[in-house]
Amino acid sequence: MESDKIHINQKGGGRKPKLEIKEQVCLCLFYLRKMPTFKVLGLHFAISKTEGKDTFNYWLEILGDVLPASVLEQVEKDDSDYPIPTQNY
Repeated sequence: MESDKIHINQKGGGRKPKLEIKEQVCLCLFYLRKMPTFKVLGLHFAISKTEGKDTFNYWLEILGDVLPASVLEQVEKDDSDYPIPTQNY
């Protein structure tokens, strides 16, 4: 029965990523440096909050072997957005 099914989607089909690989890596590094909310991150890279979060988490795992541990330890393992630090003037 499975071999007789008609598939609508072809292999390799689907939506293409909005960001190129180098832009995805920049997004991850930008987040680690500035720690904006994912909403602000999405605005900077013209993507959604969810796509920014998914992209960050994907590249964080890959870059974990390359970046020093001290940089990665600053990022908490939490599913929520991180608040933007405020300064008292």
